[in-house]
Amino acid sequence: MRPTYKHKFKRLLKLAHANITRNAYISITTTVMMALILFVFNVAWSLNALTQKSLNELESKVDLIVYISDDTSLYDITDMQNAIEGLSEVLEVSYTSKEEALKTFLKLYPEKESLFTDYGLANPLPGNFRITANSAQDHEKILQYLKESPYAPYMLDVESMNENKTIMERLIKVKNISKTLIFGIMLAFTAGSVVIVVNAIHLSIFTRKKEIQIMQMVGAHPDMIRLPFLIEGAIYSLTSVLFSFILLYLFMLGTGLKDLLSFKNDLQIILLLSTQMGTGLLIGLGSSLVAINFYLKRNFDLEK
Repeated sequence: MRPTYKHKFKRLLKLAHANITRNAYISITTTVMMALILFVFNVAWSLNALTQKSLNELESKVDLIVYISDDTSLYDITDMQNAIEGLSEVLEVSYTSKEEALKTFLKLYPEKESLFTDYGLANPLPGNFRITANSAQDHEKILQYLKESPYAPYMLDVESMNENKTIMERLIKVKNISKTLIFGIMLAFTAGSVVIVVNAIHLSIFTRKKEIQIMQMVGAHPDMIRLPFLIEGAIYSLTSVLFSFILLYLFMLGTGLKDLLSFKNDLQIILLLSTQMGTGLLIGLGSSLVAINFYLKRNFDLEK
């Protein structure tokens, strides 16, 4: 009775497991080295995601605050708000009245309330428009429009969040550096993993040299010799990916990054894990195939 595919697969797994346990030190070293390279890559990926999130948050903050004189009528305020909202560079406009501005101020500084209740101090805070631009590049265009618009006489002052623009420029530089770093680490992982896995499979083949010679002599199909080593290479790669993600989780937990980044939305963990699994599998299988084919093409002399 011919063995079933299930039986063959179990046998191949046993052979691959035997290869790994026989060279336990080499197997652990191979997995740890690959995992550490991937861990550095994942850390760089996390920093890039954090930078992107910070950029998005900065872009959503108020860019301009336009203070309006007290004698501006409600009609003019409404007309001015509609005009600003009509600008293509503007994402959002909100108006805060004098009374609302004072309430907000007293919530932040409740100890100052006595100045208004006990001493009858008039509300010194003007109404204001808070304007959010689509991007930092639109900042100057909005300022230019406000200065040249018919509503310029109503404006007391314009407060520009220029510090946001400076921070964004720095974050963009950091993001570009992290992208270059990610690309470099990915190349290092690919080249390093190929060398590491090939060497590990070479050692595994060497320890089973006599068995392979006997299998060739009795006419075993080349695939039966190849497959255990291919499975071994795949196990190295997949295990290293899982181990690197465990290290990443512990790193984010220890540094507090877990509170700043969402695994699902910011890191796109499912896409990242599946990509690394697929890439690792290809590297493991390809490296093992190169190593075993090199040896299968040679003629082994039976050791006496």
